Amino acid sequence: MLNWTELGVFVFFFLLVTVLGFIAAKWRRGDLNRIEEWGLAGRRFGTLITWFIVGGDFYTAYTVIAVPALVFGVGAMGLFALPYTIIVYPIVYLTMPRLWAVAKQHGFVTTADFVRARYGSPGLALAVTFTGILATMPYIALQLMGIQVVIRALGVMGSG
Repeated sequence: MLNWTELGVFVFFFLLVTVLGFIAAKWRRGDLNRIEEWGLAGRRFGTLITWFIVGGDFYTAYTVIAVPALVFGVGAMGLFALPYTIIVYPIVYLTMPRLWAVAKQHGFVTTADFVRARYGSPGLALAVTFTGILATMPYIALQLMGIQVVIRALGVMGSG
């Protein structure tokens, strides 16, 4: 059964974010012939926007769906995700500003760019690239499942 209030709030915020996205695209138009514009928004994100992006990275379907499901399924063994996040936060906030500065100075866009320049090994850079792609696949599947759960919670049922 459709929950009209939840669906209305969802549609409202979906449209708001969509409109804001189009406004932002016109507001500071970048040179879309440069790869930095596509992958890094021209390296123009400030501290506040970056803070929200990092928060969006950490608090996604992994946190909201996968961790509780894991704890429910395997019990206390699933609690590894909590100290993992607590340990990862400081590491990310200590290492990433330096990596960002080096990447900006040398024009690196991906981790593979950094690895190739730092270690001079195209093979290692290729391995880092494939590892990143393979590690992202289950995460994309998890995000799609999360979207499905959210849509179902709104009362929108589909077949398939």
